[in-house]
Amino acid sequence: MPLLLIFLLLIPSVAIAQSSTSTDIGNTTFYNSNGRSGTRQSIGDTDFYNFSDGSSTTRNRIGNTDFYSGSKPSLSGSTNQIGNTTFGTWQDGTTSTHQSIGGTTFHNYSNGKSCASNRVGSTTFTNCY
Repeated sequence: MPLLLIFLLLIPSVAIAQSSTSTDIGNTTFYNSNGRSGTRQSIGDTDFYNFSDGSSTTRNRIGNTDFYSGSKPSLSGSTNQIGNTTFGTWQDGTTSTHQSIGGTTFHNYSNGKSCASNRVGSTTFTNCY
């Protein structure tokens, strides 16, 4: 799910609904959303993300906190997990809340974007509005 947090920040906030998918194959995750794509490769507690627009970020996990160091402010910041809720603060000034309830994760961003994700097997489906 962490890459999804980052990938959702790349989707521009607009009034129409948007959707995306991600699929896990081994230690690599493939993302696709409205013509944009990306990958994540996991090695230990570090994830490396690369996106089709040339941007990238690296995530390092330490306990319940993830630190992101990216090529642009929206891909740099940190998240902190408390129970089933993750709180994010990003260098572009955006904050985010991600709450898992049952099989659905709800993503809410301070820029007005809201999304819901559901995982089916190795694929995650996300709809944003």
